[in-house]
Amino acid sequence: MNLLIGILGQIVGFLIFIGIIYVIYKSVKLNPGQFELAEGEEILKNVKGDYWEKLVVGGEGQNSGEFAFTNKRIAFRSTFQIFGGLNFDIPYNSIVSVEKSNVKGFLPVAFTVKTTDDKNYKFAIMKRDIYIDIINTQAQKIKEGNA
Repeated sequence: MNLLIGILGQIVGFLIFIGIIYVIYKSVKLNPGQFELAEGEEILKNVKGDYWEKLVVGGEGQNSGEFAFTNKRIAFRSTFQIFGGLNFDIPYNSIVSVEKSNVKGFLPVAFTVKTTDDKNYKFAIMKRDIYIDIINTQAQKIKEGNA
């Protein structure tokens, strides 16, 4: 009986180890296939980053995930999709402004997107200027009717 319990324990431990390796692997590799694209939509840049949301009880909460900057929208899918994850899209035509911001008040790697429905989305992505330029360029193209 003790032998059976020992073997089952080793199997469960091995499965947990494999699960951890799988989660780490999935969190490192880009997965553009998770973004459903509309007709005529294409991903311009696909990158890992963080979405920082205001918490009910002070401060901000970090949500790591993957961004797709398409020719029509910004799409975010959180890394952990076990319970549905945190997923949202921001169409460029709903963006009012994009401003550089800081994470934790002093790390200059973020930018805040303000939308027409008076929401703010704070994103932290290395080389933020690249993504700010994409957003501004695509929003301007849509405004001019060139997208």
